[in-house]
Amino acid sequence: MPALRTPWPLSRALGGLFVLLALSAGARPTSAQERVLELRFTPAPRVQLAVWLERADGTFVTTLSLTEAVAVRGIGNRPGALQMNSGFRWPYGRREGALPVWAWARASAPGAELFPMVIFQDRTSEGWASRSTTDASRDDYFCLSFDQSTTGRDALDAVTCASVFNSDKGRYVTPTDVAAGYAEPHDGSDGPEMRKLAAGSLYPPRRDVERCTVPGCNDHPDVDRYRDDARRIMPRVDAVTMATPPGGRPQLLSYTASATWPDGEYVLLIEANTEGDYNDVFNDVSNPTPSAGPWDFWAMTYGYAYRGQPSVVYRIPFTLSNTGGEWSTTTPAGYGSLEGQDGELRATGERITDDPSAAPGSGADRLELGPEGYRAHLLLPPTAICSSPMPPPECTTECDAMRPCPDRFVCGDAGACVGICDVVMSPQPVDELTLSTYPDEAQSHRWAVMRFVVPQSPRPIRRYEVRFARPFERDEPLSSWQPARGPDPADPDNAVALELPRDLPAGSEVEVTLAFDREATTYRVAIRPEDQCNAVGPWQQADVTTTEIHFATVSPCFVATAAYGAPMAQDIRALRRFRDRQLLNNAAGSALVSAYYAVGPTLANAIRDHDDVRSWVRVALRPLVSLARTLDDH
Repeated sequence: MPALRTPWPLSRALGGLFVLLALSAGARPTSAQERVLELRFTPAPRVQLAVWLERADGTFVTTLSLTEAVAVRGIGNRPGALQMNSGFRWPYGRREGALPVWAWARASAPGAELFPMVIFQDRTSEGWASRSTTDASRDDYFCLSFDQSTTGRDALDAVTCASVFNSDKGRYVTPTDVAAGYAEPHDGSDGPEMRKLAAGSLYPPRRDVERCTVPGCNDHPDVDRYRDDARRIMPRVDAVTMATPPGGRPQLLSYTASATWPDGEYVLLIEANTEGDYNDVFNDVSNPTPSAGPWDFWAMTYGYAYRGQPSVVYRIPFTLSNTGGEWSTTTPAGYGSLEGQDGELRATGERITDDPSAAPGSGADRLELGPEGYRAHLLLPPTAICSSPMPPPECTTECDAMRPCPDRFVCGDAGACVGICDVVMSPQPVDELTLSTYPDEAQSHRWAVMRFVVPQSPRPIRRYEVRFARPFERDEPLSSWQPARGPDPADPDNAVALELPRDLPAGSEVEVTLAFDREATTYRVAIRPEDQCNAVGPWQQADVTTTEIHFATVSPCFVATAAYGAPMAQDIRALRRFRDRQLLNNAAGSALVSAYYAVGPTLANAIRDHDDVRSWVRVALRPLVSLARTLDDH
C-alpha cells in the first residue's frame, strides 16, 4: 500500500510570552537546511528495530536508530552457530537474520566495511552450548539456564537470570581459520551440513564487556578490540543506539536532518524483528531445533527454536523540503531473509501474519496498527520562510508582541519572523539532579532512583537524553555511554527504554527508576533536556552504587546452614555465591546442585541438634568455604 500524505496541521500562534523568551535568549537563525524529522509508532513487546534513511533510488544515506541487542549486545555477531536455540537472555548463536535488510544496506553503502566475525574461543563445535574448555568469564547480562522449564518460548516473560553466568566472549575468526574451512553446523534443505564461515560479519560485536584479566578469567585478547572496532567501522553506532522500547507504548523518535542532505525525495525505512514469532509458515516445525550433526546435548535439549517469522520492513517515502509535511504507512513493504543470507525484500503475501485482532503484535503488527489507521507516521515540520527579503503575503516583515508571527514562527533579529526550529534557544540544564539507592532491598542490587526538577526552556522540552557509564566506560565521551533503561512496566525482570514525562512545566519534580546490570557497582548517569527542535541543554551528572543482592529468604544451603547455625553468616553467603556463580552456570554444576537439593534437607535435619556433628561438618566444609571466598574476591 502506498504511503499516505496529509497536509501539515496548523496550530495556534505561540503568543507574546514565547516571543519575549525568544528575544531574551538571543534568538538567531541557523542553517535553513537543518530540519526535524519526527517518527511515531507503537512497538510490540521485545521488538528489535533498525531505522535508516535512503534516497529514492535506494542509495543508503545513514542509520538513524538501532536497538541495543544489535548495537550493544552483539546478538548478530557472537559465538555459536546461527541455528542454535534461544531462550531468556540466551548468550550464544549468531542471529544473522535479526535485521538483515538494514545490515546489508549499511554494508553496501560506498566505503562501508564489514565487522570481524566472532566465534567461540576453542570449543569442539560452534554448535556446543556447554563448555568444553576453560573459556568463560562473568557475564552481567546474558545467562544460560540448564532447566528445561525456564528455557522454553512460553517462559520468556516469567524467568530471570537468578544466578551469575560465566560466558565465552569469543574471539575473531582468523585468516588461518577461514583458509582451513572453519565451519558451523547447519541444517539445510538437503539435511545436516557444515557451513563455512567468512572473515566478515554484517553486525557489530558486543560493546558492553571489558576483557577480564584477573586469575581464573580466560577472555581472549580480541575482547579488548570489540568496542573500538565497532566504532571505527560504524562511527555513528553510539549516536544511533537506543534501548529496546517497551511493548504497547507509543514512541516518538526525533532526528535532525543534516544540512548536507539536499532537498528531494527520500525513504525512511523501519525493520522490526521478534524471535520466536511463530505462524503457520514459520515455526518450530518448519524450522526446528537442530537434531543431527555436531550439536551437543545441551544445544539440542534446552531453549527453543527461535526462527519464527523473519523481519518485516516498513517504508515511508517523503519529500525533504522547507514546506514540511506528514506521511504514514499501514502495511509492510516486505520481509527479510530468515537467516540473513541477503538484503532482499520478499513480498509478504500470506506468509507474514497481518491480523491485529487475532494475532496482535505478530508479523506485520510488530508495529501495532493504531486507531489513526497507520503503523508508522513521519512528520516534517516546516522551516523558516519569513526571513527572506521578499516574504510571502501571510507574513509580516516586522513583528512584535502585539503583531505576532504566524504559527511556528517567532520574532528574530531586526523584527523579522523566523521559524522556531531555526532559532538557537537551548534549554537550561536540569535542576537538583540526585541518584539514590532503590528503597526496596529486594531490587536495590539492580535498580536506582533518579530525581530532578524540570528546567526552564524557551521551547517545549520534547524528551530527556539519559545515558549511563559502567566503571570501565567513565573516561569515554558521554556520547558513547549507553542509553539508560528502566524496569519494563509489563515485566519488571526486563529492562526497556526509560520513559520520562515530556509535558511538565518548569519547576516540576520528576522521579523515575533506572535499571542496571550488575550488583555492588558504581554507575555514572548523565542527563540533558532536548526541545522540540532538537536543541539540547548541558549535561548534568551524578553517581549511584547498586547494593549487593539481598536474599529475601534463606536459599537451600541446607547442610551448611544447619552446621553454622546462622543462615546469613558470611561463610553461608560465600557458599551461596559459589553456587550461583560457579555451579549453576554449567550443566555439570547444575546437576550437582540438583542432587544436593534432593538429599540436603534430610542431612540437615540429621545434624541440626548434634553439636559435635555440626562441628565436624564445619571442619569438612572449611576447604570449600576457603575456595568460595577466594573466588568471591575475584
